[in-house]
Amino acid sequence: MDYPEDDRPDELIDTFCVGCDLPLPVNDLRLCDACFAKLERDLIRSRDWDYSVTAFGVAPDQLEALRERVIRNYGAAYELIESPKKPKNKRSHSRNTQRKREIAAQVVRDYSTDDVLQTADDFIRAQNEEWVNFSRVSQCLYETFYHLKPKRLGEPGKKYKSLLKFLADYPTRFEVKCDAAGVYWIRPR
Repeated sequence: MDYPEDDRPDELIDTFCVGCDLPLPVNDLRLCDACFAKLERDLIRSRDWDYSVTAFGVAPDQLEALRERVIRNYGAAYELIESPKKPKNKRSHSRNTQRKREIAAQVVRDYSTDDVLQTADDFIRAQNEEWVNFSRVSQCLYETFYHLKPKRLGEPGKKYKSLLKFLADYPTRFEVKCDAAGVYWIRPR
């Protein structure tokens, strides 16, 4: 029986290609010629120039032209490897994201200084504590009012840099104190 001479020493016979699962002669990557060509095109599409045999001999300024030519001839979709850039899930199902959506759906979009002051007062009184941690009041206000900006609150001409300074500027309604740890507390008058 005559066997044709094989002049490719890197080829293994009687093995399965890991790309197409067919019993074909494969190279050292265990890919047949067709799957190896697909891998090369995928590496060029993803700009992995260091791993592509085809890109090895191409001048650095011609690599993008090679990529464009591969995409023009074979398309932009990956043929063998998974796309390295997975599309982000547009609708995340995490609890945090769902909570943010619920808050955004319930926010007050049209509000005044009096609305903010009244909401802060109502929240503090509902806590049934003498002093309330200011960060809780701040969180309540930011979750209640859409894009709350302290510099837009108060009398015209006043530009508050924080909610703390805004509420502290109403001493007839609120009393603010700072403890030794630097935590601010607030209570209604």
